[in-house]
Amino acid sequence: MTSTLERPVKAPAFQGVSLRRKLTNHLATVLVTSSLLVALVPLVWVLYSVIVRGWAALSSPTWFTNSQAGMTTFSAGGGAYHAIVGTLLQGLVCSLISIPIGVMVGVYLVEYGGGTRLGKVTTFMVDILTGVPSIVAALFIYALWVATLGFGRSGFAVSLALVLLMIPVIVRATEEMLRIVPMDLREASYALGVPKWKTIVRIVIPTAPGVL
Repeated sequence: MTSTLERPVKAPAFQGVSLRRKLTNHLATVLVTSSLLVALVPLVWVLYSVIVRGWAALSSPTWFTNSQAGMTTFSAGGGAYHAIVGTLLQGLVCSLISIPIGVMVGVYLVEYGGGTRLGKVTTFMVDILTGVPSIVAALFIYALWVATLGFGRSGFAVSLALVLLMIPVIVRATEEMLRIVPMDLREASYALGVPKWKTIVRIVIPTAPGVL
């Protein structure tokens, strides 16, 4: 009588399926890797061209002190001075507008308008602004500020477009930081008779890490 250990083991019925899956996996790996390499070729080529052609300009100190004023497409010279100054000024103007609005909206959503209709609408609008591409924000400001209201194209208009991109980031960051503050601090302040607005300004915001 043959024991169960000596009985021949039958090949699994799904052996062919497993082989097909392995082949499919290898084929998909080859295709994805090839697609990645094809996508990296223009990126590496552009980076190489920028480094090779721009190294001479970057090594010159005049690149950071000269601007593109009066320069044309086919004339050599100029520098990045205007771009550096413009970036700093537009970033400063954008921060002066976005930071107060974003912090106040975040404080309202956490401390006051959690379940209200206005709070829900505000949260929905912040979610929409979070996914807005930069080109859409720029086109909106151009259509409203330049085409409709008649103001000229300027660095301030660019700052307004950056405001649309910066406010939702500040609102989300403020919300997350305020939620980290324990509720016991708020309740202790209320128990001492401190008004809510003073509690938020003097206790909650200074305690919240990263808001400022």
